[in-house]
Amino acid sequence: MLTGRDGAPVIVVGAGLSGLTCALRLAEGGVAVTVLEAAEEVGGRARTLSVGERVVDRGFQSLFSAYPRTSRLLRDVGIRRRDLIAFDRGAVVHDGSSWDRMSASPAGVLRFRAFSAGDVRRLAALGAEVAGIPSARVLAGDERHATALEYLRARGFTERAIEGFFRPLFGVITADRDLGSDAAYLRFLIQMMLRGPAVIPVEGHGMISRWAAARVRQLGGEVRTGARVAGIVPSRDDRGHARGVAVDGAGLVAAAVVVVATEAPEARSLLAELDRQCARALDVRPRGVTTLAYELDASFHSGKAIILNAEAESGTARIDLVCQESNLLPAAPADAGARLLATSVDGPDGAAEPGALEAAMTALASRWNPGFPWSRCARLVEVVRHPWAQFAVPPGARDALPGQQTAVGNVLLAGDITMHPSIEGAVVAGERAALTTREVLAATHSAGGA
Repeated sequence: MLTGRDGAPVIVVGAGLSGLTCALRLAEGGVAVTVLEAAEEVGGRARTLSVGERVVDRGFQSLFSAYPRTSRLLRDVGIRRRDLIAFDRGAVVHDGSSWDRMSASPAGVLRFRAFSAGDVRRLAALGAEVAGIPSARVLAGDERHATALEYLRARGFTERAIEGFFRPLFGVITADRDLGSDAAYLRFLIQMMLRGPAVIPVEGHGMISRWAAARVRQLGGEVRTGARVAGIVPSRDDRGHARGVAVDGAGLVAAAVVVVATEAPEARSLLAELDRQCARALDVRPRGVTTLAYELDASFHSGKAIILNAEAESGTARIDLVCQESNLLPAAPADAGARLLATSVDGPDGAAEPGALEAAMTALASRWNPGFPWSRCARLVEVVRHPWAQFAVPPGARDALPGQQTAVGNVLLAGDITMHPSIEGAVVAGERAALTTREVLAATHSAGGA
């Protein structure tokens, strides 16, 4: 396999989707690569846990079938369309007093009570605008200079449409109830939703990372978990390059190239002394999410729908989304009951306490399904806290994100932090980091040959 001039491999720090994508593309090209992951399992934010005989995702992740680079990654690691289960298209919302459902059909949109006839026309016009435009152009559009809320109001959407549809849906997808993300990112998400449904792999979102890690190993690469990188070690005689990384309990691990593919706080710490400008660019605002995972003795609701909470804001303890994953994933034994995820996006005061969220879910269940014996048959089995579920992308933020290169020639950056906060952003960033890594290796070998 292709290595650095001294035989050292490429080191990828972090086995989330971006790091594993980078490692996979390098291994496919015959590059010796080692992935070092501090946790005991791969996947980062997109991991899955086992509850009895069922799998439960550790938090809400939006995976759209229309993500182009992610779709290619799934195919390349062996995950086929038959392995992906689609959520119902459209939206199911509860406004505190009644249910409303918007299906993906024109008739379903017209029947959605939150939309006026004018809102329907405006939504159709917006969909037509983004339908045939390449995603990169949508993301780079001038709309990125306005917030999503400003953009929707400027296009004439009614407050009822904003509060009854856009805020509950995109407030969860972007982990930003205030709709403060830039409007070009909103248009990208709308484009993805129009092109295909949200999906979930049959073994949960963690299936993607597990299969990607397995494929890296099949191609000769190495994926090591429980290996925490404490720092990047600079060259003794040339501050412009790195010798490798320092791993807890293992000392120096030599590297031809180091690719940092961790969450922003860890990446900022690793780069602080090597590239202060890049480290400052990683000082972005986090968007946190807390998810309560429940086991139920009986099904709370039917269908493959995500249920959105469109009630007016009330306090900090709020459940924004409910998803009964057992309605989508393969059936478990009949006595295994159901699994339900209840997700809360952090408010301006931060995360609510788990106990307060549990009480909020109990109260919500009594309003949404009054006859359901929630207190008797619902058991909280896991509380998953993601302080860095996403990062904020207010107007201008994406323009200030760092690229793949750092001030250290053979230290590169991956992760959605270089693109936009989505699974697709993570995958694209990993591919770009792999391409840049090959360029650095080629330049190194060329210099050595000269």
